[in-house]
Amino acid sequence: MEYVWVEKDKNIKNIVNEEMKLYIKWSKKADEDYTKLSKNYMNAGYITLKEIIEGPHNNNIKYDMWFLPSIYMMRQAIELLIKSGIAINGTTKNELQTIFLATKHNVKELYKTYKDRYGVEGLNETEQTWLEKYLDSIELIDSSSDLFRYPFKDDFMQQYGDKALDVVHMGNRLIYCYSTLNKMIYGEWSNGVELDVEEEPHFLQLANTGINNCYLWDSPWSNGFHKQITGYSKVATFLFGNFKETKDEALFYPIVFLMRNAIEIGLKRLLHMQMNQGVDLHIVNSKRNSHLLYKDLWKSIKPMLIHYSKEDNQKEETLELAESYIRSISRIDKHGDMFRYPCSYSNEYKFNDVEIDVDNFYSYMLGLFHFIEGCDAWLDNIKDYEMEMRSEWESEMRSYTE
Repeated sequence: MEYVWVEKDKNIKNIVNEEMKLYIKWSKKADEDYTKLSKNYMNAGYITLKEIIEGPHNNNIKYDMWFLPSIYMMRQAIELLIKSGIAINGTTKNELQTIFLATKHNVKELYKTYKDRYGVEGLNETEQTWLEKYLDSIELIDSSSDLFRYPFKDDFMQQYGDKALDVVHMGNRLIYCYSTLNKMIYGEWSNGVELDVEEEPHFLQLANTGINNCYLWDSPWSNGFHKQITGYSKVATFLFGNFKETKDEALFYPIVFLMRNAIEIGLKRLLHMQMNQGVDLHIVNSKRNSHLLYKDLWKSIKPMLIHYSKEDNQKEETLELAESYIRSISRIDKHGDMFRYPCSYSNEYKFNDVEIDVDNFYSYMLGLFHFIEGCDAWLDNIKDYEMEMRSEWESEMRSYTE
């Protein structure tokens, strides 16, 4: 990963390199725009999956960590595709807003809404049955579309910890699901991929071995954040490398979403740091699920960072610079959904008709990400020292009382 840091006078919106310039322009036709972004996410998820399985230097990091954002992106593509289908045939903006607010990320309910409105004449009975069972399976395990986006919850790890997910089978089934939905909505298989109905219609598939599969484990020192932070940041960098080679604008939204998510999880890892002068537990509990980078996460963490900066004789200027970065990104993407959908539920296109230097935009986010990673390593060292001091003090106290 290229090493960049937070810099003075850097602006995320500046055009620095004309060759990396991109013009973002949506059609403002919901069906077209949801279809376009759906294809973008499916493409990004697919080339990531292909790199995991076929790319050079295959290692556990790719299988265990890159697989998480790959699956997330393909699941996101499926949600967007069904929404594009619902938007076809003159569905009004108010109707779409009502439907999307009621269903949110629920692919089972979105499919049901489509089926009730338009039917599924494009599929035979076997294909329809497979699709419905598969969408039910997604909803059963990942109803909020956050299973692979954030650290795994305790109840999931109690059931699946120390087991492995089958990378190839899970990837194939998501591709089959997407293609079948495309046939249902647009009358043709996506990229000529026909459904293999012999494949079990299950979202999660456990593997017999952790080798060349996604092993579900948490290191005791990571608080569960390590896999997602590493996976999302590394895949964002991989996709950015693809963009530099191909100038494929379809990669821009996935790149920015992945890096923004890595920044959010990085801040949440700092929020959970168990320091002597750490964040109060009631604040941790109230902010841990927030997507607000500045208002909730940074403002909760900042007093801790200031305290240890003073103790360590470090300049506060760097913290102020990082804060300016966070505020800039928050102004563009306050809730973490700006690059997840083409528009809001109320059909507002907030990121539209703009020129972007993809290199500058990405390196701005990467600089902030590196700052957050640096804070994590720095605080981790202090935490070890604090624990050592506490242990020595407790040992002394015991010796006095004996």
